[in-house]
Amino acid sequence: MTKWIKVDKQMPDAETLRAVVSVHGGERRAWFSKGQWYEYDGTFFLTEKNKIDGVTHWLPIDWMTSKEWPQYAPGLRSRLRYFWQRLIYGAQDMAYDLRPNGWGKTAQMSKKPVFYKDSSGKIMSGMPESIPAPKGYEKIVCGSALEAERYSSMQRQQERFEHRAEQERRGAIEAEFIGQIRSDRRTLIANARNNRNRDFLRRAEEMSAGRQDPTAYERESHLHAEAFEDRH
Repeated sequence: MTKWIKVDKQMPDAETLRAVVSVHGGERRAWFSKGQWYEYDGTFFLTEKNKIDGVTHWLPIDWMTSKEWPQYAPGLRSRLRYFWQRLIYGAQDMAYDLRPNGWGKTAQMSKKPVFYKDSSGKIMSGMPESIPAPKGYEKIVCGSALEAERYSSMQRQQERFEHRAEQERRGAIEAEFIGQIRSDRRTLIANARNNRNRDFLRRAEEMSAGRQDPTAYERESHLHAEAFEDRH
């Protein structure tokens, strides 16, 4: 079982480590490299502007692969902030549920969209309302179009972040192979037997440099009703 660790008692011993850190009572995704914490900004590069100061605790969780996530950082202040946020979110949900039918997009739906939410806050599409939620998941039944669109938008934001992280992992792996291929090609250009072979390899290098990655794309999912309204 992973536990929060005080930085004055123990620091990571790996050269580069992904972990969750507590800064002023808030949790952040961070790298640890050469004795310094860096906040994850969507790339694999560690820059000076992303340095994090004031880290009090760290949690040894690989947030790129693990689905675990702490509910709140250590300390009474962090715990109170966590429960306060839960209270605010609950009040917002209650306000949406109690809105009069004449306000905004509150049309009742014959087939109510269902979402599941786990302890980390991740939202995913669920089965019909009559089917119970899996163990460890909270079932969210959307009774109005506005509520369904709100949870669908939250799900799209999560999917967008996860997709970009997956694209970056793939790009980091492929970049090493592409660099090696280009290095070998430049060596062949320098040692070509004649100008014809050299021009052929140089042209291949130019075409490779200007080639767009066919796997680089953005994905976005919608509820069936939303896609129908947007003519998708």
